[in-house]
Amino acid sequence: MTPTIRPLTGDENRALAAARLVAVEAAPYLAHALFSVHPLAAEGLDTFAVDRHWRLYMDPARLAEWGPQTTGAVLVHEICHLVREHADRADALGSTVDHNRWNIATDAAINDDLLRAGLALPEWVVTPENQGLPPAGIEEAYYAALAPQPPQTEPGCGSGAGDPVQPWEPNPNDPAMPGMDDAHVTITRRRVAENIRDAASKSRGTVPAGLQRWADTELAAPTIPWRKVLAGMVRRATALTSGRTTYSYSRPGRRRLPRIITPAMRSPKLTVACVIDTSGSMGSDDLATALAEVTGVVKAVGGSVQVLTCDAEASTARPVRKGQDVRLVGGGGTDMRVGITAAESLTPAPAAVVVITDGYTPWPETPTKARLIAVLTQEGAQAHVPSWARTLLAR
Repeated sequence: MTPTIRPLTGDENRALAAARLVAVEAAPYLAHALFSVHPLAAEGLDTFAVDRHWRLYMDPARLAEWGPQTTGAVLVHEICHLVREHADRADALGSTVDHNRWNIATDAAINDDLLRAGLALPEWVVTPENQGLPPAGIEEAYYAALAPQPPQTEPGCGSGAGDPVQPWEPNPNDPAMPGMDDAHVTITRRRVAENIRDAASKSRGTVPAGLQRWADTELAAPTIPWRKVLAGMVRRATALTSGRTTYSYSRPGRRRLPRIITPAMRSPKLTVACVIDTSGSMGSDDLATALAEVTGVVKAVGGSVQVLTCDAEASTARPVRKGQDVRLVGGGGTDMRVGITAAESLTPAPAAVVVITDGYTPWPETPTKARLIAVLTQEGAQAHVPSWARTLLAR
């Protein structure tokens, strides 16, 4: 059934206001997000959902049935889909993403946090326990552990949670049902991340671990000056990209002179691959550090970077444009040699391979073809890194 989308009535707005108070009391660090979404009635939806433009769709029947306590908990659940960037993370899984499976994985991760925080979610919600998954997991790890799912026959949590965009979603520029643009989404997420960090620092144990992990990643800045680190390697790169470093006749310049071909300004481009250690020894702080450093590498090279995750096995390389695009899958043993070998086999072959790890892993015995940069998230493991590799500490 296609839901009918319309503005809320006065009674529905009052019911939402009561539920918002419950939600803010349970999760005050999400207050800015809770009051930033644009609520709409969705008659016939049979649940609540969000879209990529931060519009909240609520079936009036459920709004009346659930009451303030349950509705408040469901509001927090939907907001968590938005602030934890589940739509963007679903995109990072590729065009073949199993939307139903991703919805279950994200619901399990969110609800695990909210139930631990004492929110009154309905009994029928998805949890790691009822899906046979370990507690306190990461969405991408849950997705990898779940079996492929049949196509969705019931409404999911909406395109804001990673489901396909629905034909009944209003145009983002509809003045009666406006959506939030990308710039405001970015600003809102950052403010929420700052509120989460402040709440966690003032009252430990009250902020769910998954939200803390997301906020740490959102606010983390790379500690390594990647432009400086990679600058010395640029001279050995052979590919060229637009820039203002040197002249090249490989492409004529724009300046026109009679009977003279002028060179264009070009600069060398360094091809880099990143290998992230996702073994069981890497804690949430280590992984947040890894994602921040990946973002730093991306900014330094001026484009996307091929990223692999690795425990005892390497994942398929994926191009990413920021750390949050990385799909963190792993949790087993540790052997970064596998990831380094996989990175060197990429096409085009990288000039540098950046391995981000706690350091406690086997390393190649002989120098690699690519320049190897070992970024350690923990002190004390420097002695394990081979002398021919460059070692940096991300702390």
